[in-house]
Amino acid sequence: MSQNYRVIILLKPGDNQPALDRAAQFARFLPEIEIVACRVINEFDSQQIDKIKAQTEREIARIGASYPSIKNLIPLVIFSENVPDTFVNEANAGHFDLAIISANKRNTIKDLFISTIDCCIMRQIAVPLLVVKDANAPQRLGRAILLAIDFDEDDHDFDVDEKLYEKARIFADHFNGEIHVANVVSPLHHGLMSANTTMSAIISNNSDSRKDLHNKLLKEFAVKHDIGDDRTHVLIGRVDEEIPKLCRNLEARMVCMGTSNKTGLLGSINCNASELVLEQIKGDVFIVNARESRCECD
Repeated sequence: MSQNYRVIILLKPGDNQPALDRAAQFARFLPEIEIVACRVINEFDSQQIDKIKAQTEREIARIGASYPSIKNLIPLVIFSENVPDTFVNEANAGHFDLAIISANKRNTIKDLFISTIDCCIMRQIAVPLLVVKDANAPQRLGRAILLAIDFDEDDHDFDVDEKLYEKARIFADHFNGEIHVANVVSPLHHGLMSANTTMSAIISNNSDSRKDLHNKLLKEFAVKHDIGDDRTHVLIGRVDEEIPKLCRNLEARMVCMGTSNKTGLLGSINCNASELVLEQIKGDVFIVNARESRCECD
């Protein structure tokens, strides 16, 4: 981590702040960390902005006082109707090392679709992003930090793999974690719709050969980073089924994955797929975007 490590978090209304809880845990081993607590207010009376801002800053200071490990908390109050765009712009322009947001609770059929705020932040932000579902989950889960790598991309970005590993290693070192690496091979792929018939299970049943290739690539990555065979996993199936299943088996405290605009199964992970993974696991999701992308926000 850099000497002046800067983190921006998105605060929710109220006292329950999982993102701030996780930032406070980081501050225990990195006391010089600068934490910018951002509250985006999207419903306001323009004539009351000064009053609301002062009140909100006092509220942030009150909440921050309950975290003794945080020595450098900076309140940031922004008025905007578009919460995700505003937070993303602030994070991208502020030279931050990490952004942290809290996951929304979803309990209904409509909640299978990720919220507009989460979706846009996850897809647009250029800063590494940590999505916290339950701040207390690591105390109840195992040591596994699962690094999910996509070798199905047409133009695989190995730099993203290295960035993911670097961050996963930091989490593992400071939180007594153990890195596992996984790849999911889908038996059905784009086929004729992507003009690549060799990848279609209907045209060519080559999932076995693809699994062999993924095993080889995963083995090379594991050897490079001294990850044991017992901590490498090549799975056959859907990402949103196999990754949560592996997380349950390992009692994983975190999943690290990359996203991009490319055609790979995990690399092009969309809002629905990431939501389904997030919904089914108990730990955090850490995301590194290969490049900025645009998401329609309502």
